[in-house]
Amino acid sequence: MGRHSLAATVLVVTILAVFGHTPTQAQDLQWQVENPFRFFKSTRSFALHEAAYHAARGKGDVPRDVVWRTERRLNDPDCRDSSSPDRCAATAGKRYQQSRLGWAAQTLNDVCYDRNSRPRRYHPTCERVYSWGRAREDYVLPEAHTVTIWVAADKLEGVTGECTWMWRPRREGGKIETRKHACSNKLTIARVPYSRDASISGVSVAVTLPNGTQLSERDVVVEDVFIVALGDSFASGESNPDRPVQFSPSREMVYDPTLLQDELAMGPQPIPPVKGFGLSSSNPQINPKVLPRRLMEDELAERFLRLSSPEFRAAFDRAQAQWLSNDCHRSQYGYPVRVGLQLALENRHRSVTFATFTCSGAEVANGLFLEMDPRQGFSEPNGRKVRAQLDQLTDLLCRGTSRQQTDYTLPMYGAGSTSVAVQRITMNWCPPGQRKRPIDVVFMSVGGNDVGFGGLVAYSMTESASDFAPIAAWIGSSIRFSPQVSRVYLNVLDERIKALKDALHQGFGIEPSRVLQTSYEPIQFDENGQLCGSQPRLGLDVHPGLQLNRGRLKETADFLGEFLGRLECISGRGRNCPGNLATGPGTGFKLVTDHIPEFTRRGMCARDPKRALADGIYMRVPRRPGGADEFRPYSPAATLPYARHWRLFRTPNDAFLTAHTHREGVSAFDILQPAYAGLYSGAIHPTAEAHAIVADHVVRHARGIVDKPHTARAIAAQ
Repeated sequence: MGRHSLAATVLVVTILAVFGHTPTQAQDLQWQVENPFRFFKSTRSFALHEAAYHAARGKGDVPRDVVWRTERRLNDPDCRDSSSPDRCAATAGKRYQQSRLGWAAQTLNDVCYDRNSRPRRYHPTCERVYSWGRAREDYVLPEAHTVTIWVAADKLEGVTGECTWMWRPRREGGKIETRKHACSNKLTIARVPYSRDASISGVSVAVTLPNGTQLSERDVVVEDVFIVALGDSFASGESNPDRPVQFSPSREMVYDPTLLQDELAMGPQPIPPVKGFGLSSSNPQINPKVLPRRLMEDELAERFLRLSSPEFRAAFDRAQAQWLSNDCHRSQYGYPVRVGLQLALENRHRSVTFATFTCSGAEVANGLFLEMDPRQGFSEPNGRKVRAQLDQLTDLLCRGTSRQQTDYTLPMYGAGSTSVAVQRITMNWCPPGQRKRPIDVVFMSVGGNDVGFGGLVAYSMTESASDFAPIAAWIGSSIRFSPQVSRVYLNVLDERIKALKDALHQGFGIEPSRVLQTSYEPIQFDENGQLCGSQPRLGLDVHPGLQLNRGRLKETADFLGEFLGRLECISGRGRNCPGNLATGPGTGFKLVTDHIPEFTRRGMCARDPKRALADGIYMRVPRRPGGADEFRPYSPAATLPYARHWRLFRTPNDAFLTAHTHREGVSAFDILQPAYAGLYSGAIHPTAEAHAIVADHVVRHARGIVDKPHTARAIAAQ
């Protein structure tokens, strides 16, 4: 027998002895998945959250608000004095600009979602980056994971020199591999095989220390969880772009198309008084047409573009907010992303495969079952419509092109119309045998747009539909209607939800108990728990046509109470429910409501009780009153979109200063663009901080679904 054959035989015998017979404690060898949140391409993006999580978590049990604490670690601005945006800028630290723009701006281009394709989509494969190199992986069903394993510190006391590591796949016939390196170093196993059959998934690992001590872990088995998010803007992250707009510290935007004169591009000019627009301002020193301008490339190059030139519009568009998917105003700040991340952070034997299809404006019908209009980008090639979320999920999940048809009947109506008609919709599902894998849990927010949430918001904040008729024409539907119209839609909501329940089961095999549906947070209360509206223009002075009407807000709030009660009835947990609901005893979805109490004094008009006057002042849009040299109450360039605020919802002013959505195909200087930017950039939607609070509650329910006692070995405390 040759020398190499003898050595191989000895090695195999040693491995069999260690794997099969040597007793060992689970803590002797410790391991974790590298880059376990598979939505991120590289380890760098996950490491950003991991560092913040460990700092926020501290020692002992995981805090109940750990996602919120992590959010604050990531997005608190780096400055010594955060009492105002200007003071923060004046006392900025080295990470000020990075922290001001928020953590998602750092990871936006490092995700397994193609935001540049048209239509935008998840590719079947994603090239992910590890410490050892790159791997192109099936995004839905990975063949392997990267694992790092090391000897526990107490086993290395007094040990120096090299350790001999050996590992082999648990699947029969797997190749044995071996490596020597310093015992104090961690071993990285680049490709630990993964299978949905846990009995053949993973590797067995053994290590021999220099003193002859042998340690082993027979079951290095990664638990991969597949999470899908569906629904509307309260899950998509609307109002929280991954990279918010930045504003000029000195230049202004005059919203008046008649002023597009080349000489204005040469420098500051007197602004004519407002005429012919029916606008007014409570402050005679303020011209409501003059607002902050985006920070654009011409300013950075210290030159002026002609306002009427195509170059100006192109530069203006390039300076817009950046989203994970701008057609849906979907961002990484949406609570489903934060829950998926948390599940990966707290159990490092787990990997999370995650896909969100959530879209601002989505209904059960137009959004989940059928295509819908995009929030932005409709003028781009292949950008006129957003594909149905259920169709997108089908394509991602299916191995081939084979489909089977199922019909559904849904009540249909146009926004603002009380005419309801039944429509038959045919869906093309992937045959069960062609699905790559089951879906472990679904996060879902749906129903608000089905009852006309956007129209109700406009009803509460505008005096008449005629004031904003052009915006209604821009979006092709009614922008404003009363709760009486919404009650018509509420009466058929159960039929839509019933169709969705059936579709999730028939199209994807999802059991209702695996669906976590979040209820909607109350938006209408100030810091004292009173109805907003005592200061009608608070947070709404971006356009003089916007102001809260307390009477209409109460009408809307009363209806929202009915709506939330109906959601509970539809889920099967409500009281005094109608007896003829299409969902019968309930959908079986878990309706998450335990986050709601945290919002009852932190609505859109809520100010910090400890500094209410100052907080109210800083809720204004920055302007230059009376032609002053400096903006008041602060420079728009110092806006802190992701700093901590007492209010947990965006005001129209916040939306203008964060997402700044302008209508395509219309002059950027149109007088209604500020109102459009306020209303369609995410006003009355949860802030990133609010999404983190929601995530803290949803993750508790998600743990009950994904945690498996026989495989879940959380090592977060190590």
